Amino acid sequence: MTTFLVSPTAFRRYTPDAVDTVTGRMSILFHRHSTVTPGPTSPGDAWLDGLAVGDPVSAMGLEATRGFRARAEPGTTLVCGDATTVGLWYSMIHWLGDRARVCGVVEVPAQDVPVVRDLLPGVQVVAQSPQPGEALLSWLGDAPPREVTRAYLAGHGQTIQRARNVVRTRYDLHRSVIHTQPYWATGKVGL
Repeated sequence: MTTFLVSPTAFRRYTPDAVDTVTGRMSILFHRHSTVTPGPTSPGDAWLDGLAVGDPVSAMGLEATRGFRARAEPGTTLVCGDATTVGLWYSMIHWLGDRARVCGVVEVPAQDVPVVRDLLPGVQVVAQSPQPGEALLSWLGDAPPREVTRAYLAGHGQTIQRARNVVRTRYDLHRSVIHTQPYWATGKVGL
């Protein structure tokens, strides 16, 4: 992940999908909350609105939380998330390449389903419902059993809590191989 100062007092983190340390360039696939969530423009979206193609920006480091680093191990990696995680899973799938099989589910706004399906091979992309996590949890409850060696859950905090329990029991995974990273939570600003 990398961090940007998006206002005089607010930071936001994003997952780069390509980084060139020689030229200092990176590309990032952004999810724009304000296009699907009623209310004021989010700090990250306001910052993006002020940028033009080619504008230089300062990134504050590249890092990953210790427990949320992709591991290139044989087996099947399960990913679960929402529209805020598409860039993360896109990067992970490409980084893992042929070293691990990726499966899972991502819920996104209905109009984004076709585009996201093309970005995330092996991942089921479902249309989100008005309640965050409802479509993801429904898919997990109905998913065909398969052997999973590691799981990554990111996005909506309350959904991650519920999905972790489902994933642990459904795939008989030890807690140590289920990695979580909340990006946002209902009722909280700036998680």
